[in-house]
Amino acid sequence: MTVKHNHPSQNESSSAEWQILGGVELPVGAEASGRSDVWLAETLLPLKLHADFFDKIMKSAQQAIVRLSYPARAEIAWEHIRLLIFVPAENLSKGQNWGFFRIEKTESAATDESSSTHVVEFFLYREEQ
Repeated sequence: MTVKHNHPSQNESSSAEWQILGGVELPVGAEASGRSDVWLAETLLPLKLHADFFDKIMKSAQQAIVRLSYPARAEIAWEHIRLLIFVPAENLSKGQNWGFFRIEKTESAATDESSSTHVVEFFLYREEQ
């Protein structure tokens, strides 16, 4: 699947094409954090990311999961969290410098508006050197 998305540092007329590197849907709860860590490690392994950058992605995902597991507003019952990793569609080089941004959104079930899936999308982009 390829998705067009504007890179935040590019001008309005240019856009990058993205492909999904991986995706997973987990039930919200105590086990989600550990399972997401394992999934992220396996999904990102082929990119051979620098350890500090990998840690930033892991911490960002963990923060989102913890926030959803203990919501401030009880009227929203998060049933699932879906994590998606997007990378540029062109050839990927291992060990290069990367940046990322995170987008979060909610998908409500068509039949039950009180239960929702929270989607966390990570867009990894190559930093210019």
